[in-house]
Amino acid sequence: MSKLRVLIADDELPARNKMKRLLGKIEEVELVHAAENGFDALEHIQSLKPDLVFLDIEMPGMNGLEVAESIDLEDMPSVVFATAYSEHAIKAFELNAQDYLLKPFNEDRLRAAVEKVSTNRGETALDKEKIAQILKSELAEDIKTPFANKVPIPTRDRYKLIDYEEIVCIEVEERSVRLFTADKSYLLNHTLDTFERKLPQDMFFRVNRSCIIGLGHVKEIVIWFGNRFKIILSNGKDVISSREKSKILKQVLKF
Repeated sequence: MSKLRVLIADDELPARNKMKRLLGKIEEVELVHAAENGFDALEHIQSLKPDLVFLDIEMPGMNGLEVAESIDLEDMPSVVFATAYSEHAIKAFELNAQDYLLKPFNEDRLRAAVEKVSTNRGETALDKEKIAQILKSELAEDIKTPFANKVPIPTRDRYKLIDYEEIVCIEVEERSVRLFTADKSYLLNHTLDTFERKLPQDMFFRVNRSCIIGLGHVKEIVIWFGNRFKIILSNGKDVISSREKSKILKQVLKF
């Protein structure tokens, strides 16, 4: 059987490089193009007509879902979406996606997606029951794979590793999160739920729906309105804990 001609699309260079490296280990595929954005991906899908496309969903300008919606039916390849956001799954499979990868994924998970496409060429989307099974499996694996005492921060051409001890807090910012250290901040394509699952509970605490704090960076706790606390952190930021979390925080910090 001929090799699967593969196109990948991701606006982050480290993510593209990782995908290239992992695909390079799979003999059954041939990488024909690595797109930097949705417009680039759509143009080369139409001109190169790949067999399989890996689309990042969160891309500026034209996201992965919009790319899939814009592909002419006669040019439609097998599509696998790759993203940190599981809430996109139903929409992805409505667009006839063959599979759905939750970031960060490893070589085995990528290889399984390639094998699925190779085996099921020409088939349409999975049903919702199978979607649920995939997400349950992905999330279970995600929970079992904590960060290795460091959080990888993608930069232009590499990853910067931030030690747990450096993390002052992590806050929701639109559909991403921003990680704060003593003097810098980084916008990351993760959810706060992912960080809550992976970070050690003895070092971090989620004080409300939109913020996780590093317990070692708590410098002052001010009694606030409505049985809540105003928490002053080592970098000068302050956050307000919810009523429910304030009760738990008292137990965690033993005061």
